[in-house]
Amino acid sequence: MTPETRANFRFVLPIYGFITLLLGYLLFLSVMALRGMGQGGVAGLLALLGGLHIALYWLNIWLPERPWRWSLYYVAQTALIVALGLMARLNGVGVTIFESAAICLIGEALGWWGNSRRALWIGLFYTLLVILMTLLLGDRQAMLSTLFAMLLQAGGIIIIMLLFNQQAAAHDRALALTEKLEAANAQLAASASQIERLTRQTERRRMARELHDTLAQGVTGLVLQLEAAKAHLSAGRSERAEAIIDHALSRARETLADSRAAIDDLRSESEEFEQQLKHTLKTLLAHHAINSAVSLDVQRLTLPATTLDHAEATLREAVSNALRHAEATELLVSVVGRGERLALTVQDNGRGFDPDTVTDGHYGLLGMRERARLIGADLQIRSAPQQGTLVKMTIGTPP
Repeated sequence: MTPETRANFRFVLPIYGFITLLLGYLLFLSVMALRGMGQGGVAGLLALLGGLHIALYWLNIWLPERPWRWSLYYVAQTALIVALGLMARLNGVGVTIFESAAICLIGEALGWWGNSRRALWIGLFYTLLVILMTLLLGDRQAMLSTLFAMLLQAGGIIIIMLLFNQQAAAHDRALALTEKLEAANAQLAASASQIERLTRQTERRRMARELHDTLAQGVTGLVLQLEAAKAHLSAGRSERAEAIIDHALSRARETLADSRAAIDDLRSESEEFEQQLKHTLKTLLAHHAINSAVSLDVQRLTLPATTLDHAEATLREAVSNALRHAEATELLVSVVGRGERLALTVQDNGRGFDPDTVTDGHYGLLGMRERARLIGADLQIRSAPQQGTLVKMTIGTPP
């Protein structure tokens, strides 16, 4: 049995099972009545035609779907139930096998096609056929009683079919929902894979920023200081070289501590943001002879700790660039924050650069842009050769 046949079998089993029991019982009563009247041959023929009529129902499960199949089916079934009705009525059998068979065909149509126009036409056809057969084979009183009995049987069949159609519709909805859930699960699996890939990519970028902000900057400073110490030693200025080496050792310790904090993410979230900024600026400006003006006005910030960390790292990168690369003599740092709003400004009068021609190797600028994108901040970098540089990050509406 093919999967489609098994599905059809489960679908029509309740319908055809009920039809078989009902028609089989009526057929048995008719055959016994005919045998009781001594008409064994007619009883045998009636049993044969009735069995063929019931068998055609079950044959629908295995027959392939063809446009002409249902036409032949209803022609054959109509001929059979007319023959059954004529044999029963003409031989004095009072069992309503013809009317019951017509009602079963109506119920079958409802089962296959639901409340459709095709089922309606089939129902009207067999109803008119029952009325016509009653008029031809009986009187008006017989017609009324027959129609009444038919209505009672039809009501039961229709109620059963309505319940069955409701169950079938619920089954179809469940199957459709299952398919949607499977599709959704597949989409979720694909999304999870994409999220995992993006997470790894974001983590690699974050690590690159952290390494640049700590190790790269620290090691660059150490290299410059050690080269300066070497030059002083070559020129015989040992005291100056020793002072630079001491400063380099202090800077190395700070770089090591910052690197550990960046790798292990051990920065204390309880530390006030303003204190972080003061510590950062104090460390950066301690060994640079530059006129600096610092203005910090931060009150009752409610921004997430991650956002504040990105803001502080952006400020540190902007100040470090001004001190190491800009050859500036003046530096202005301004931080203003209220609630969910924050504005950072770093401006110098150094040699400047063209932001549109910066190469990919300048990871500091790339890191600042990525940090701004991650926290939804507006980042402006304005600069031109010999005209200084302005870096401004704004989070929310400017306070």
